[in-house]
Amino acid sequence: MARFSLSPPTVLVALMAVAPWAAQADAPSACKFLTPALVSAALGKPVTGGTISTVDHAGATASSCLYSAGATMVVLLVDERGTAAAAMQEYHSQLDDSRSRDKDKQGASDEQKTVLEAGLGDAAFSDDMTNGSVLGITAVHGSRIFTIGVVGAVSLPHERVRSLLQTALSH
Repeated sequence: MARFSLSPPTVLVALMAVAPWAAQADAPSACKFLTPALVSAALGKPVTGGTISTVDHAGATASSCLYSAGATMVVLLVDERGTAAAAMQEYHSQLDDSRSRDKDKQGASDEQKTVLEAGLGDAAFSDDMTNGSVLGITAVHGSRIFTIGVVGAVSLPHERVRSLLQTALSH
């Protein structure tokens, strides 16, 4: 199965594109939701990073945390929307966008597939490329939207990514 890797800035830009910024609440520190040890255990190798949350701009509602292990990167994005209703509205917008990308890629060798994820937060979906190179799961929990993305040379089982996100949701 062909794999590709993206630079950390490319990964951040891609994940941030699915979570538009709006100055409605302060961005939480994304790195507080997953430790480097947890991400290392999921990948089966040591990671660097995972200590500094990145916020796009003052007043942003989201922050991201990057963990890397060679050519494999895990990014956690946490978006604080202030209310559960606002978070659910943003979640549905992201779900619609993901489904739209599914339709745009039909017939391509690297199709994206969006699947609803039962039992994860208040609502959740995963989206990944059918060649297995990218996996992302987005979940809403209360007033926060969590997105975890894995990009790189390692094929990480879906259940491990789901487990990492479940851990983040429980904090």
